[in-house]
Amino acid sequence: MNEVPKSRLRLKFARLAPAKDLSHLEQIKVLRGRAAASGLKFCQAAGGKPMPRMAFGPAVSVGHESLCEYADLYLEEFVREDAAAEKLRPLDDGSFRLVSARRIPVFFPSIEAAVNAAEFFMEAEFPAEFSQAAVDAFLALKNLAYERVKPSGERKTLDARTPVLAASYDKESALLKVTLRLEPGKSVKPEIVAELMAGGKPVFRRIVRKELYWFNSGGKLEVF
Repeated sequence: MNEVPKSRLRLKFARLAPAKDLSHLEQIKVLRGRAAASGLKFCQAAGGKPMPRMAFGPAVSVGHESLCEYADLYLEEFVREDAAAEKLRPLDDGSFRLVSARRIPVFFPSIEAAVNAAEFFMEAEFPAEFSQAAVDAFLALKNLAYERVKPSGERKTLDARTPVLAASYDKESALLKVTLRLEPGKSVKPEIVAELMAGGKPVFRRIVRKELYWFNSGGKLEVF
């Protein structure tokens, strides 16, 4: 196979409920398999087994659904976006569904380098007293320290307020929407934000990563 890509497809997938407990590595394996089975002439990844050369977006947490899972696929051929989608869509199932396929320049920045924030929708049983007023009180804070404990037992104190760019709560539907800045070493999980806002542990029914964003030259969020 020719190792020099002629084109690059940015694929967007929905990760549906049956896939929510997959790890990031398990998801990568599924999406690579889907690309390999599509019939598209892909460039080969480095290593032993023949597999598509791909790059992936920021990991989604185990237990979360998502409407914005991105994967870049490097191809040995030029292909129209609609033709690529026609090859990939028959592989949709109850776990992953193709949302879009678009061509981007081969040497565009990586997905992870370009993404700055993510929006989450959280459906949960919140404490009875929880309201938009509690969300506003949280947003009025300059910072809020919390301690993150890793599975290894290592403890680290982080600021849970600064990464929160926007938040709103609809009591009738028990839906909390939160937009979080993604920054290595400083990111906070949406569940932690919800718990700190609510002053207690919500019982989560569903968490969906709704959209990814980047900051434009004016510092405003744009859909990725």
